Amino acid sequence: MFGCSRRKLAGVLISSAVAILLACPVVSAAPSAVGAARQSTLKGGDAMYTVSPGPGREPYYCSAGFAILVKDVRYILTAGHCTEHGLDWEGIGPNVDTHFPVTDYGRIRDLSGSGPSQVDLYDGRTQRILRAGIPQVGQTVCKSGMTTKKTCGKVLGLNQTVNYGKDKQVIGTIATDIPIGSGDSGGPLFYGGVGYGVLSGGNSQVSFYQPLRTVLTAYGATLA
Repeated sequence: MFGCSRRKLAGVLISSAVAILLACPVVSAAPSAVGAARQSTLKGGDAMYTVSPGPGREPYYCSAGFAILVKDVRYILTAGHCTEHGLDWEGIGPNVDTHFPVTDYGRIRDLSGSGPSQVDLYDGRTQRILRAGIPQVGQTVCKSGMTTKKTCGKVLGLNQTVNYGKDKQVIGTIATDIPIGSGDSGGPLFYGGVGYGVLSGGNSQVSFYQPLRTVLTAYGATLA
């Protein structure tokens, strides 16, 4: 199990095969050379930075997920365990809400600029995300995040439950074999122009994603 910065939680993947794996929410509490996003249009997988309002004013890094619209207001969708920390995200906007545990998603008001929902491919290109979908088991998918950049793998299971310990359980996730690292939390799961989810947690063997369709329905949102 890799170090999870301030969060040191263990988890299990519950599947029909009863596979047991260690997992962890991957908000980063360490400064990063990547830095905070300072650009006119934030892309999925880009770094985001905030500071905890609590004692010590600890810094937190996460990754942007998808740009969404709720009643024509623009937000950045990311992991809920990211938006439970801090107040304002530097160069982006303020936290709006957080949904964690049971689910793992939250919104940041996006004051950084307008533009379509797109993913940073970390090779100088971006991928426009046109719609939300549900992947199939065995399908190739990719994720983008500030620490491990764009990497791809296979879907291991749908509707998975992951237990991060201390009564922090997330249900209904998409499990993949894509390894992830601290700071990747909230980053998008996608393939081509289809978005599938935002990263909740994982390790060097497995990663778990909050399904995008579920979140859009809950917010009454559309992709920007």
